[in-house]
Amino acid sequence: MNPLQANESDEIDVQAGVTKRVVGLRRKVAESARLRGLVDNPDMVAVRIESQRRLITRGMWFFLALGLGFTTAGVQDFLAGHRPLTDPLWWAAWLAEPMLAGILIMLLVFESEILSHGVEVGSRWVDWLKRILLTSTLFMNVYPTIAVREGERFEVGNLAIHVMVPVVVFGVAEVMPVIQHRMNQAITDAYHRANTTTPAPPTPAPAAPPPAPVQAAPATGTRLKLPDQIRDAVKARADQVAAEGRALTADDVRAAVRVPPDLADRIAAEVHAHNGHAFTN
Repeated sequence: MNPLQANESDEIDVQAGVTKRVVGLRRKVAESARLRGLVDNPDMVAVRIESQRRLITRGMWFFLALGLGFTTAGVQDFLAGHRPLTDPLWWAAWLAEPMLAGILIMLLVFESEILSHGVEVGSRWVDWLKRILLTSTLFMNVYPTIAVREGERFEVGNLAIHVMVPVVVFGVAEVMPVIQHRMNQAITDAYHRANTTTPAPPTPAPAAPPPAPVQAAPATGTRLKLPDQIRDAVKARADQVAAEGRALTADDVRAAVRVPPDLADRIAAEVHAHNGHAFTN
């Protein structure tokens, strides 16, 4: 049924209290009723979860890249030290953290992909490699802030930020595969509910075979011998026609039972010849 009833048209009638605001609210109610059906649809739930999954994944990767960019500067400072710009190691030090971060990102992509298909990693080496990469990054970021050089002052805030960022990067690296796995599982469950709650189309009942027509009996000059069902139907029709004050015709016989035209003529003739007592068992 249309949410907007017949007596709730869009026509404005101020005298009846149907103002522009009332019409607007009716339209919103009708729209809300339709939206409710879409929101509760399992396919729509899956689409909404997939959209949120993409948003969360992109955000996590973005902030992970920011964190790795910060740690790259710390690792470069740890490796390069006070080397001048002319020293090749000063430039090569910038490649150390991107290399470690690239391996870490490949591991995260691997974990996310197989977990999205419901397959567990099941390998300690994957966990150990992630921890080694992140621990190395943490150490190389923290050490320069602890080993204060001559003429420099120890700063607690600098130490805190160099500890916090690698730890957060480590946490993001551990959480991202879990997010991928859980949200993909939610999408799978939504599609499963959609498949199990969709009603199957009704199976049409097989059509009953048409009754076999009664074959005409050979004209032998004797009374017709008909089945009880046909005999009773013709007798009832004959009584009805007699009450109407007219004679039974072949059309009356065929209206009562399904018989060939020639047999209907013979039945009508038998009724006329024997005054309604035309049949024997």
